Amino acid sequence: MHSAHTMLTTAPPEKIWKIWTDVNNWKKWDLSLRGALIKGVFKKNVQGVIFPERGPKAGFKVTACDPNFSYTVTSKLPLIRIHIHRYLGYDNSKTTFTHEIWAEGPLAGLWWTIVGRRFSELLPKTMSNIKQLAEMDLV
Repeated sequence: MHSAHTMLTTAPPEKIWKIWTDVNNWKKWDLSLRGALIKGVFKKNVQGVIFPERGPKAGFKVTACDPNFSYTVTSKLPLIRIHIHRYLGYDNSKTTFTHEIWAEGPLAGLWWTIVGRRFSELLPKTMSNIKQLAEMDLV
């Protein structure tokens, strides 16, 4: 119950970081969301809410944050925790950015079968959307 996708971009890592941490605009690039809100500045322990395209809203908490490098958000649902970990890297003077998602808990397998598989299918397009936004105005 784990999925990950990595992409290369010519955009600087700071630009990816800005897109990733602009929670109110996650819906611009995340195909699985109708919206998202954050209750404060993006940092460890801040909380927010996501509004999926399908299903009820869910709270999340930033459970790890290393500014301009990586963060993890966690949503706790009944008998399951969903983790999204995003991190930056470098490859031949280009920026790499990676998005991982995994679930744990007694209902993780069921959640993955019903919902997680769709996230995995959408992940390459979601990452492509981030890349496109980050590379705008770089000409």
